[in-house]
Amino acid sequence: MTALVERPRGRAPSTAAVRDQAVVASGQIAAGLGNMVFSLVMARILAPGTFAQFASFLALYLLLSMPGSAVSAVAALEPAKAARFRPALLLGGAGVGIALAVASPWVGPALRLPVAMVVVLGLSAPALGTLALDRGRLYGWNRHARLVASLVVEPAVRLLLGLALATAGGAVGGALGVTVAGYAALEIARRHPRGRPATTVDGPETEVEPAPKSAPPALPRAATWTVLAFLAVVVVQNQDLLIANRVLTPGQAGQFAVLSTLGGLSVFATMTVPLVLLPRSRAGEGGLLPALGITALIGGAAVGVVALAPAALVTALFGSQYRQVAGVLVLYMTAMSLLGIARVLVAHRCATGAGRSSLVLAAMAVAAQAGLIVSFGHDTRSVALSTTAAVSGLTVSLGVAEALRWERLRQRWASLHATLVRPVTLAVLGFSLTGLVVRLIVPRGLWLDEATSVDQARMSFAGMISNLRTTDVHPPLYFSVLWVSVRWLGSGELAVRLPSIIAGSLVVPMLYVLGKEAYDRRTGVVAAAVGSVAPIMVWYSQEARMYALLMLFGVIALWAQVRILNRGGRLVWVVYAVASIALVWTQYFGALQVVVQQLAFLYFIWARRRRGEPVRGLVIGWAVTLATIIIWLAPLLPFAYQQFHVNQTAGKGFGGPQQVGNATSLSGNHLSIYAGIANLLWAVWGYHSNAAMALMAAMWPLGMLFALVLLGRRHQRVTTLLVAAVIIPGVVMFALGTVKRNLFDIRYLSTAVPVLFVLIARMVTGISRKTVTVVAGTSLVIATMLVGLIDQQYNGTNPRTYDFRQAIEPVEAQARPGDIISYDPVDLREVVQYYAPKPVLEPVAALTTQSTAGHAVYVVASRSLMNGPSDAAALNKALTSLRAHDRLVMHRQLANVEIWEFK
Repeated sequence: MTALVERPRGRAPSTAAVRDQAVVASGQIAAGLGNMVFSLVMARILAPGTFAQFASFLALYLLLSMPGSAVSAVAALEPAKAARFRPALLLGGAGVGIALAVASPWVGPALRLPVAMVVVLGLSAPALGTLALDRGRLYGWNRHARLVASLVVEPAVRLLLGLALATAGGAVGGALGVTVAGYAALEIARRHPRGRPATTVDGPETEVEPAPKSAPPALPRAATWTVLAFLAVVVVQNQDLLIANRVLTPGQAGQFAVLSTLGGLSVFATMTVPLVLLPRSRAGEGGLLPALGITALIGGAAVGVVALAPAALVTALFGSQYRQVAGVLVLYMTAMSLLGIARVLVAHRCATGAGRSSLVLAAMAVAAQAGLIVSFGHDTRSVALSTTAAVSGLTVSLGVAEALRWERLRQRWASLHATLVRPVTLAVLGFSLTGLVVRLIVPRGLWLDEATSVDQARMSFAGMISNLRTTDVHPPLYFSVLWVSVRWLGSGELAVRLPSIIAGSLVVPMLYVLGKEAYDRRTGVVAAAVGSVAPIMVWYSQEARMYALLMLFGVIALWAQVRILNRGGRLVWVVYAVASIALVWTQYFGALQVVVQQLAFLYFIWARRRRGEPVRGLVIGWAVTLATIIIWLAPLLPFAYQQFHVNQTAGKGFGGPQQVGNATSLSGNHLSIYAGIANLLWAVWGYHSNAAMALMAAMWPLGMLFALVLLGRRHQRVTTLLVAAVIIPGVVMFALGTVKRNLFDIRYLSTAVPVLFVLIARMVTGISRKTVTVVAGTSLVIATMLVGLIDQQYNGTNPRTYDFRQAIEPVEAQARPGDIISYDPVDLREVVQYYAPKPVLEPVAALTTQSTAGHAVYVVASRSLMNGPSDAAALNKALTSLRAHDRLVMHRQLANVEIWEFK
């Protein structure tokens, strides 16, 4: 541990580490694709029964190869000394091969394999251990070109020779081709140029001849821990399949075998990353962060590809009988991607003297995984969840353990501790906690859009994506978050709103960060204080929709841009790019802020160049992030186009119910300046009754005058940026609203709301530099926010409040089998079903005297959500018919909801 801290910082450039990782990972991925192509071609040229035998041979071949990762790891640490163990590995492999050949007459029938195939498997055994050893030495010597050649030649020989042998000799011929390919890879891996010393990261080092038999070299202790730790990780990777075969039914075990096979692709793709890292970490040359980054990138790409169409992928590769695996495939693929990160951390820790503790953590994960599967593994999903829990725990514990070893982190913790006790920090933490508490107090039940989100999140992941593509108008990021939340926490009101509550609570400290970066610490504190109780931010933080997440990503993206313009830095460019991508993947109109920020970058580049300041770094960062954003948004375009096409074809347009968001007389059904004033008032003081909105709107000229005075006399470019982030999206949405009225709504301008409160905070701090004056101004603003918040949350005349919970829950409690709940408009189905899953549900238009005979009928309607006169006519017709044949028992009017009971 001391050596890690005190080692000199003379490390290779990070670009070299990234280059090495990228080269070897590319070779590994190419090898994996080649092997996959080989397997798919074999499936075409062999009969089904014969291919099953060949697939079993490949599984056994991989099983014999599994300990090779541990051998490669120790060889990468000690490339010269490891050569002395080649004879032992060769003899051991030969012994395994001879044993398989001798036992083949019994092993073959037991495994339902030809005896000759078992003999061929035995022939491959001597090469497996030595191949892993020699490849590990190539990692240690940084001979990456030869290493990639060894990786790629194996699938090449399989395709060239193996297919020819399979055509002539069937499955046994294909197996012989696989064995020959292994020896070809060994031949390339073991050869080194004559007359030149092998180069390690520590410097030149020559081959070391094996020691005399009388004095076999002892394996260094660090290498021993490395072998054992890597073996433990191999067990975590594979034991779930072995245990599943014992605890699940044969059909479920087959399902999990498919799941394990697909998850293994992610592990295979990142297998080389820790081995490239080992010698660098041993020499103190760094490389951990590039290794983690590449592993996360490959794993994330694997998860992303699978998440696009898991059912189609499983069906295409394995058949429709395994289609149900798709529901848990994304989760399991994520677990295997995390295991790749854990393997990287184990490699770094083993190379830097922490192998023993890594072994302990890996062994604990082995025990936890086995215990969870044995205790709770009753089906494919529960086994996958058990593995995910164990792998997540291993990855997090390794990360925490490694973080605690970093002296720099200790110093940062000391600095953080000193920062935490500052009055400003305590104030921001207090406001953040206040914001969380306020957002947890949710007085209203779910409404139409929230119930639709929950209904979609209850589907399989593939079903949800398909539903979004064909029935919705929003991108999939928020719904994916909600999908995970429902799987882990259930679908109760608090559970489905928790992602929004968390995101909305995080906006509060981000307001401080943005205000501090844009202006000063005082402005940041005021922004956080106001944002903690801002009515509209609280409202959407309590709604199971994407708007709180949109606000969070919008604030982060703006902070990152201001930080770049003020100080620069590489990491903040990454933050900016990720937040910008997430904005659009959360809500399509988030693209408006992305465009504004891109234009701002161009403006600042032009302004700095005009002043003669250097702009090269800013231009490069802008160009790279712009390209990254475009690449990551490209897959969203066909998704959005199909949504638009489906909705236009159905005559709905790209929006929701016509009256949603237009429920005040001030806003009206026709776009005007008053609609803009209404949205501005909603953004600042929340939703209120028509009378309250009209009163506030009458004072808008005073508000404009006050804003102009308080923004201050000095012109600051950052103020221009923030104002543009509010005004330009508002103008664009106003223009879109002239075409489709319901698009001009504060929901779709959520990114502008937090920025508006930063500007309000700047107005307050611009009054005076005196603390007393600023505190008084802040208190006045917060007081108006609190009044608006209380009225918004608890005043039943708020046109945005829909009390479906109070209307439907009593019906669910007293309804008997066969009773009917009818609803109008048809969009209410999901919210009615959420609160009343047991009674029969029918739209009002489908009610007939025959269907209601002998049963109680409850009619639930929301006139403000009706899409036109046809909905109101259907409701009146149904009520008239029910009154003619049944007795009206009850009629209640709640907030924007009516309910009738007929018997």
